[in-house]
Amino acid sequence: MNPSENRRHQRVQFFLVPLGTHEIRPVWVFNSPEHADALPALLVNLSTGGMQVLTELEAEMPAGQYQLSFLPDEAQHDVTLGDCRIQLLWTEREAGMHTRSGFAFVEQIPADLQDLLVHEDAAKLFLRCVIMPVSKVADRDLETA
Repeated sequence: MNPSENRRHQRVQFFLVPLGTHEIRPVWVFNSPEHADALPALLVNLSTGGMQVLTELEAEMPAGQYQLSFLPDEAQHDVTLGDCRIQLLWTEREAGMHTRSGFAFVEQIPADLQDLLVHEDAAKLFLRCVIMPVSKVADRDLETA
């Protein structure tokens, strides 16, 4: 049995995200049952080459490739984004609150993410997502096949 099937409550991660010098925004990431084994994360920086995400402070992020899946967001219901493969480049603990990690796209930036870069509000955009090692994604796909 999958350990996540034993969970009694939905997994939730809370982030305090600094905006400028005097503002902090609280953001919650609620893991859906289909992503129960994935690490809740918050995309906070996006470029054509890659992205930065926040994860819980205690989360272990070994080197390797990951699949990033975006979670639906009621506040941004018009934004629908597909999964993408990313490569971990670096990770650092930040202010004792969370871990910030930098990733590069394994392939070219997906078109739906590229479209986000042209919006003037892209710098203020926080996207809730989950991250799972590619090896676990392959194992999960085999179990459901």
